[in-house]
Amino acid sequence: MTRLAAGIPVALLLSCFACNSAAQEHRLRIDGIDLMVEMDPDLQAGEDGHPWTEWLANTLRAATTVTGGFPREGVRIQLQSTSRSSSAIAFGQVRRSRPPRLRFYVAPDASLAGLNADWRGYHEFAHLLIPFPGNDDIWFTEGFASYYQYLLQSRAGVITERKAWHELLDGFERGERDRSGRGRTLRSLSPDMWRERAHKRVYWTGAAFFLRVDTRLRTESGGRHSLDKALATFHECCMDRYRRWNARRLVETLGEVSIGEIWHQEYRRTIDERAEPLYRDALTRLGISRQGRVLRLDDSGPSKALRQAIAGPRSPFNSGRFAGPDEVLQEPASSAP
Repeated sequence: MTRLAAGIPVALLLSCFACNSAAQEHRLRIDGIDLMVEMDPDLQAGEDGHPWTEWLANTLRAATTVTGGFPREGVRIQLQSTSRSSSAIAFGQVRRSRPPRLRFYVAPDASLAGLNADWRGYHEFAHLLIPFPGNDDIWFTEGFASYYQYLLQSRAGVITERKAWHELLDGFERGERDRSGRGRTLRSLSPDMWRERAHKRVYWTGAAFFLRVDTRLRTESGGRHSLDKALATFHECCMDRYRRWNARRLVETLGEVSIGEIWHQEYRRTIDERAEPLYRDALTRLGISRQGRVLRLDDSGPSKALRQAIAGPRSPFNSGRFAGPDEVLQEPASSAP
């Protein structure tokens, strides 16, 4: 994407409507979605908020590749400067208020390429694609965001499709190796995730659930269904069905708009079994294997098309490099949980 000063190929209206010694605020309207951005004055930014405003536009547009839109009418975003991390984005938080709020702790001198390449922005935006299922089912929302964080990057051209699969597989293996919570069921471990410090095991057990569901929906329906399509329909019909959601209600409702048997089978396979990522069957369907650190992708059958349907480049990104012609795309500085 080109710099805002030169114009970007989306309906983006940007105005600085309040500036003071405490913060600078920008309003972005991107494809009908309002982003209200409050920026720490320590951040290095141009008058138009570059690179921060363009990074947020990029990330929102990547999130819309899931459903074709964004389910929230507006989002408040706070950018807080920190020097405690070597990454462009040190940490992100979601607050499910009205409107929802995202807070990012960021390096004050981060570049556009570094921001685009950091998985944390995609992870936090992905959270807003589904309702919060409650703290007892933290595995569902964190697994969902972890599943999509690298796929959104590859769909936008920030990383290659191969890199996205490599990162997902690394995540699943981190979840397997995590000693915290080993032997406990996901139902019992998820509410205790913070106390047990079992983030890797819980996050990646949840991410593997979504990989299995997505892969089965696509293969067993001959491409008529997918996780993306289920979420798109869910946003149209059901996002506000309940004031409070949990994982079971979300599974039931997403099953209603796709293939309920798949959702229920994978939910039962996950929730009362030992918390560990179950992903190898899905990788076989996808034609993905790894020997040591060498990732192998089978291009001889339908698996190539399946992989590309999940992680391949999406319009409007596939016409050029996401970070702009003068930016060098970077790998994330640190791994996800």
